[in-house]
Amino acid sequence: MKEEIKKKILAAIRSIPKGYLRDAVVKETIRCVLYGLLKEKGLQPVPAFRNPRFPEGPVDMVGVKEDHAVEVAFCSNPTIELKGIKSLERVACEKKFVISFSPNRKKVELSTFFLKPGIEHIYVYEK
Repeated sequence: MKEEIKKKILAAIRSIPKGYLRDAVVKETIRCVLYGLLKEKGLQPVPAFRNPRFPEGPVDMVGVKEDHAVEVAFCSNPTIELKGIKSLERVACEKKFVISFSPNRKKVELSTFFLKPGIEHIYVYEK
């Protein structure tokens, strides 16, 4: 699933004219791609999902099964952020992904310090 996600996100980003690419555009494009991918997989996408029992902010997107259980959760930012990791930790599901997209690979690598067991990292960037 990880490679499929990366491939679809990169294809979507490549189709946007370079002059329009900024962090907010990339982040929203990632959300759109995830929405479509989750629909393809037979899951109901829920953007800005937040566990109401915890104060941490929302994750970008979750995929919900027919029984309303969350199957997969995603956060995306230019680098890995602690607040995103904390939000992912509060979602009850087995598959959790953080997607980073900063052109500064060194900064992304340094931010992997925040990763926790059970949260996979996908780095999507190309020159």
